[in-house]
Amino acid sequence: MTSRRDGNDGPRTGNPSSGFGEDLRRVLRTELLKGPCTSREIARLFSMHHRTLSRHLAHEGVSFQQIADEIRFAIACDLLANTELALNQISVVLQFSEPSAFTRAFRHWSGQAPSAWRERHRLNRRLPEAKPE
Repeated sequence: MTSRRDGNDGPRTGNPSSGFGEDLRRVLRTELLKGPCTSREIARLFSMHHRTLSRHLAHEGVSFQQIADEIRFAIACDLLANTELALNQISVVLQFSEPSAFTRAFRHWSGQAPSAWRERHRLNRRLPEAKPE
């Protein structure tokens, strides 16, 4: 293992990169619902340069775009499962340029179209759960 400059080889507790991805996910979930956001805008919210944000994420093995897509997918699933919003409305909420772009992205993320995912989820939700004896 290589030593960091501070001589501490342990986890970075109290450091911005310690669990930074989780903090970023929480902030992104809120910010993506407010409107379009970039890594520069998010970095500004964390009072850091966008390159520092990228370094922290690289340390955790992810990119800003990967996390943003993960959050957009989670929001899409939540909206599909728990609302009656039309696909074009969901695509607007998630700032896709058009509904077909949302459908392509969702298919990439889940392997199926959003309408198929919604239907499958509704079917699974309707099935009664087995009660342990």
